Amino acid sequence: MTSLFGPNRNQVGYEEQPWSVWILGMDDIHDRDTLDECLALANEFNASFAQLRLMPVSEHDPVLYAVVLHHGWAWSRSAITPVCGRPDCQPCATKEAAQ
Repeated sequence: MTSLFGPNRNQVGYEEQPWSVWILGMDDIHDRDTLDECLALANEFNASFAQLRLMPVSEHDPVLYAVVLHHGWAWSRSAITPVCGRPDCQPCATKEAAQ
């Protein structure tokens, strides 16, 4: 089982890619240059996936979600999410200051 958040979380993407979007259920990774680009893409995918769930589906259809990744780790604005550990990372430095 994959754990995205918490102390025993799994890295599901690539550490060398600062920002990407992982499609859970298809295991696709879409690299992007910025957090804003990732958030927009994840929003677009998740809205489409929500629309698909409103249609009749088979119990064998995969459940799809778009997850923003930061250096391969699931990312959230929540201060509960552990930081990536890179001292020059602005989003994570902001989280550390908030904790």
